[in-house]
Amino acid sequence: MYLKQKYYEGGSKSMKILAWKLKKKIADSTVSKIKHQETGNIMTKLSEMHGAFEAFYKNLYSKVTGWTEDEIDHFLNSINLPTLNEEQNERMTAEVTEMELRKAISHLKTNKSPGSDGFTAEWYKEFKDELIPIMLQTFNWVLKKSQIPPSWNDAIISANPKEGKDKFECSSYRPISILNIDYRLFSSIMARRMEEFLPNLISNDQTGFIRNWQTQDNIRRTLHIIEHIQICKNKAMLMSIDAEKAFDSVNWDFLYRVLTKFGFHNIIIETVKALYANSTARVKVNGYLSKSFTIQRGNKQGCAWSPLLFALYLVPLAQSIRQNKDIKGINIQGKEHKLACYAYDILIYLEQ
Repeated sequence: MYLKQKYYEGGSKSMKILAWKLKKKIADSTVSKIKHQETGNIMTKLSEMHGAFEAFYKNLYSKVTGWTEDEIDHFLNSINLPTLNEEQNERMTAEVTEMELRKAISHLKTNKSPGSDGFTAEWYKEFKDELIPIMLQTFNWVLKKSQIPPSWNDAIISANPKEGKDKFECSSYRPISILNIDYRLFSSIMARRMEEFLPNLISNDQTGFIRNWQTQDNIRRTLHIIEHIQICKNKAMLMSIDAEKAFDSVNWDFLYRVLTKFGFHNIIIETVKALYANSTARVKVNGYLSKSFTIQRGNKQGCAWSPLLFALYLVPLAQSIRQNKDIKGINIQGKEHKLACYAYDILIYLEQ
């Protein structure tokens, strides 16, 4: 209570308590040494730590040999998925309007780190009237040609330590991608368009990233199922599946095929390909950037469109579980409950 009072009294003034807070924040985010994943050696020099993080993320985002295109198509053809209609596709591929762009700029959060070009949200807000005509031409050119400005390829990965994890391990740091704001504006516009149609494409047992669908809905449903099991004394189990590095492990070829299966217009699929292909990143450690390396898989964190694309990416797995007759869900009043999805965490209800 005393600490809160001091914060209130001081506000933004330069006081000891503010200096202490800032010093602690800097100390918590500073990397003093790190273990190289491949050699196991402890690195203490800045250049060596850059090399360790670069090697870790380069390996994390390297393409992994998986299914062939024919195998992906065979799997997707074995499940039933809804598709977008012509009107919805027209909405997705329509030219970006001034109203959409103004709304996106107004929603930009201030006091945030800019991308590699150095232009901040405050700058876009201040000069929006001069920038909007130019940006509209660029955004609509991207949609029409499925090509992006070279600056959109670059991301800065800020490695933030996870609480309670070993700070000497690269895997103990959460990668936050910092993208240029013009890229963020374009992706937020496309995300707002797509989120209108997601409830038509995704079952309501999958929450996370879907507008107006709350995680607590699935939690409440799970509690009801547990209560039913206890009352009826049925033999049942709940199995939790937590996909490690799920967001960073997205296979792009599979994602493109999933979008095709959902009936998205080729313009949208090619635009997504343009945003992901030729992606590069640099890791920021202690305020300094590593060398650039290529990204070959994963969703772009910091991109407003990526969480929605991930939600669609997960649907085929969820639907294959629903359709699998060998997986017996829990039956309540004639309705079978098999699973609940929370972003990339899956809870499966099993009977007997």
